[in-house]
Amino acid sequence: MKFTKYWYSIAFFVFMLISLNLYAQDYSRWNLPEGAKLRIGKGELNDVKFTPDGKRVAVATDIGIWIYDANTRKELALLTGHAQRVTVIDFPADGRFLASGSLDGTVRLWNIDTGEQTAIFEGHRGGIEGIAVSPDGKTIVSGGDWGASIILWDVETGVQLNRRSKYYDNLFRRLKIYFDSSTVPSPNAIEAMDFSPDGKTYASGHRDGLIRVWNAENGRKLSVIGTHNREGVESLVYSPDGTTIASCTTATQIMLHTFTKRKPKSRHLPYVPFPNNLVFSPDGNHLYGSGYLHKNTFGRQTYIHKWNVNTGALIKSKPILHKYMVTGLAVSPDGKTLLSVNWGDTIVSWDTESLKHSTFTTGHGTVGRTLQFSPDGKIINTISGKDKLKFLDVETGAEIPKPKPKKYSTNSKSPTSQRTISAEHIKKWKVLRVFDMETGADLFDITKHNEIIWGYNFSPDKKILATTSMDMTIRLWEVSTGEELLMIPTFSRWCKAITFTPDGKMLVAGGVYDRNMKNSSQIRIWELPSGEEFKTLAGHTEGVESLRFSPDGKTLASCSGDGTFLVWDWEQISQSTK
Repeated sequence: MKFTKYWYSIAFFVFMLISLNLYAQDYSRWNLPEGAKLRIGKGELNDVKFTPDGKRVAVATDIGIWIYDANTRKELALLTGHAQRVTVIDFPADGRFLASGSLDGTVRLWNIDTGEQTAIFEGHRGGIEGIAVSPDGKTIVSGGDWGASIILWDVETGVQLNRRSKYYDNLFRRLKIYFDSSTVPSPNAIEAMDFSPDGKTYASGHRDGLIRVWNAENGRKLSVIGTHNREGVESLVYSPDGTTIASCTTATQIMLHTFTKRKPKSRHLPYVPFPNNLVFSPDGNHLYGSGYLHKNTFGRQTYIHKWNVNTGALIKSKPILHKYMVTGLAVSPDGKTLLSVNWGDTIVSWDTESLKHSTFTTGHGTVGRTLQFSPDGKIINTISGKDKLKFLDVETGAEIPKPKPKKYSTNSKSPTSQRTISAEHIKKWKVLRVFDMETGADLFDITKHNEIIWGYNFSPDKKILATTSMDMTIRLWEVSTGEELLMIPTFSRWCKAITFTPDGKMLVAGGVYDRNMKNSSQIRIWELPSGEEFKTLAGHTEGVESLRFSPDGKTLASCSGDGTFLVWDWEQISQSTK
């Protein structure tokens, strides 16, 4: 009896361990926003870095920062907190924290062991495109986009040690750009940044093709490198010994700038179209980057390139697994592995010697642009960015084979009742024509929107039509008369997705601007017929492309440009307070 008692206790303990482990591995439910019960997709890929000890990999995406085990390639954590896309990440030499920059204009520090956000630095007026941590981890430099600000931060206090946002060393170049037919928007905007290995200087690459080198102690400008043409500096990186900066521009040039006692000596590397994401090998003998191979590969096939730094020769070029542009490269500390991330769904691992590749992980990238539930609500089908029809399990998010023999329509505007009313865009999408599908008779045209009409949807009983437009309004129309019933401001030109709740008592729209979060990625709910705001769902970091309710009305699904679907518990949301 005693043995049996202990046996049950041991079995229960093992069961709990297994259950907890399975839950821990179910990353589709990590860090979900309030009201959501499942996330499908891991977000689009923007940057990648190895930890200095080479044991883990950090990946910046549109929805947060994923931490992977570098050996097992398993997901360890998802760091969330940024309100918009995470654009850049970096570690200090000892790897004691991770720094990230985002389009939300903030710099954030993370403990990747616990997943805790330890600090947030605010001061940029626009999104951050460049970030670098000093080797000793005491300071961080970040560069703004259209705000063109360079800020040097004290890591311990968050104080701005130095700030630069005005530049008077490029007036002649600015005049040339001004009178040139091909203008450069925000010429001073920063596209890339890096600290020197000794921590004494940092460099910034700007959209007008200039590279500026700064004193890391006082923020004083030391030199300006203007050998690039008037194309934005997309990438720059110091060599491991700190004597050379490698840089490349938007379309054509890759250069090495070697520092002497006087001005830096610059030399060109062999031409590859649209180079980007430069990174040195740990020994400094090789340089890796991405780009096309020649003019005939534009838009077709992207390559990984390897150069000999001493001779400048292009040693090898290998095509990546997808045609999409690479958005980030990272070399392991031992110099044996190169990781690449791109707009596709796969992180690729490369052998740095041979440039042979293998899949590191999948599940990232663009998920889809339309949604449709199966009649039983158990399956979602979607058309992906590659125009591929996918079927996904609503409970697990896993892709499943196309169900047979059932057929599920992907037309998000098909009628759902016996009435045959429908609509179509005319006059370059600025007018919506409502017509009877059965007779073909035109009922009325919606002409009050003065910009493109992004989306529309009928109420379940087909008595009301909702439209959303680039003119930053949602309007409701009486279908029988064409009369405008209600106008709701969205404060966003990119509110595209709109739908009614199955009972017709509420209106749901995605892409509404939120003043507090300063972006247009929210889902907002209004009560009808009053138009009073009921609730806002915050979870996506890019625009919402589609919204769809399950047939039983218990689930709301949304897909976004951030590369994810979110599946929401509508019963919980509708019963919550405002």
